Amino acid sequence: MFGFFFQMFLLCAGAFLAGVLLTWLTMRSRDTAAVEAQPLSIMEEPAAVVPAIKANSRTMMFHTPDSPYYKRMKGDAFFHSPEDARRAGYTMWTPRPRVTADA
Repeated sequence: MFGFFFQMFLLCAGAFLAGVLLTWLTMRSRDTAAVEAQPLSIMEEPAAVVPAIKANSRTMMFHTPDSPYYKRMKGDAFFHSPEDARRAGYTMWTPRPRVTADA
């Protein structure tokens, strides 16, 4: 029983080491000059570019930050400006008219 355990251990250890070696070889062959050109500090956060316009591709409507639905909608399309959204065929959100009880 101990021999079987030892054989399985050696087989798993060999497969693990082969995977480590292959990963190391593929990572080593990449161009490291581009990575070394811009060293990142641990304390430094990368500047994130956040699109300001969220759009729904099912309704073909886009919402700007002043829309009351902007924060709660997920959006499956994003644009940097309303002009970009209009060129893509989306229309801007419009407030829904309130229905009064007298009507």
